[in-house]
Amino acid sequence: MKRKDAAVVLASLVLALFVAFGAFAGGAKEAPGAAGAAPAKTVIEFWSWNNEGSYPIVHEDAEKRYEAANPNVDIRREYISYTEYLVKLKAVLAGQEAPDCFQIPWAGEYTELARSGKLVPLTEHLKTGFPEFFPNIMNAISVDGDAWAVPLDLNTLQIAWNQTMFQDLGLSMPRSKDELIAVAKALQKNGKFGVALGTKDLWAGADVFFAQIAYTDPTHTRMAMADAGEISWNSPEFVRAAEIVAEYVREGVIAPGANSMDAFVGAKNLFVQQQSAMFYPVGNFVTGGLTADIGDSFKWSLFPWPPMRRGEEMLPTGGVAEMFVVAKDSDQIETAIDFLRLMTDDAGKEILVKNDFIPSSDYEGSVEMSDLYKNMLDAQSKSQSRVVYDTAVYTAVMNGMQGIYGGTLTPQQFIDSLVKAAGK
Repeated sequence: MKRKDAAVVLASLVLALFVAFGAFAGGAKEAPGAAGAAPAKTVIEFWSWNNEGSYPIVHEDAEKRYEAANPNVDIRREYISYTEYLVKLKAVLAGQEAPDCFQIPWAGEYTELARSGKLVPLTEHLKTGFPEFFPNIMNAISVDGDAWAVPLDLNTLQIAWNQTMFQDLGLSMPRSKDELIAVAKALQKNGKFGVALGTKDLWAGADVFFAQIAYTDPTHTRMAMADAGEISWNSPEFVRAAEIVAEYVREGVIAPGANSMDAFVGAKNLFVQQQSAMFYPVGNFVTGGLTADIGDSFKWSLFPWPPMRRGEEMLPTGGVAEMFVVAKDSDQIETAIDFLRLMTDDAGKEILVKNDFIPSSDYEGSVEMSDLYKNMLDAQSKSQSRVVYDTAVYTAVMNGMQGIYGGTLTPQQFIDSLVKAAGK
């Protein structure tokens, strides 16, 4: 081999070894300025606890559409179970390591986080490129005069019921409290449970209480007044709502073991496996998963917790389902907000409706709606509040309801715990 050729070969080998070592050491990933190297991508961290049902389909659709339009951006989704979500979120917020955009709870924690100084106020951002969200939803996401979240969709909470089982046992959909109790007793005689309810997640148990207030307070204003400190939680409508929940537990309407079950694992499985004839809470956040799990096993639909007397209007509870905020410490605030714009655009609404979700702004598309979706739309038109913004009171409701289901608290003791939490 000629000396010149040997020199070329030697140089090539050295270059190859250098490149290989650089790749091994991770140098290629961090070389946006190196000649021939691909620029580093902008990473947007996205957190949610909704890895059940069809929400991941909606999130993935937005991720793919945004990355296709912005090849320099990498959306990284992470799902954390609800029982661990707030603990982990508060820890990363305290350490200034929060994800760029993340799902935020709809109740007491929302107000607390909005006032924490850790979030980007979105009032002005929502005026550009976002749809016109429904007025009541804008009110729900506003704290101290600013909007802090982007509301993706709405939900209503109802009871899922096994229509096939009801028909086989000669039962009808209950339209009053006493009829629901009678149905539960008939089911027990046939070896079946009534309403499968998993309160290990806490919030599901609280929502049974809120569902009764929809009937015990015909003005539909008293819960907001108590939340604002204008009236006491010891008011008759709240006491009566707690008594109704306790009565449902005592009469066997609630399947046993509620406090030990996750809402969308243990409780859902009781319903899917036809051990219970009903399941709560069910809304568009879980209908996709339920439909897939049930398949052709039986026919099912939804109805609200029934009123105290037959003939009264049946009222579900509901509000904002998924909503997302942007961390103030994010290095990519504008990109994170732009991603949320895309999630709520017309294509985003289309994928929501295809998966039984109700957009938080007007939808004018042509997706064919299922009977189940029409049921939820009708329920949305008359849904009542399920939100308490006072964090201490909301926590007391969740914990106190576990006492009701476990038989360790009386209704009055439960109410007393709310009064104590409110400091009044």
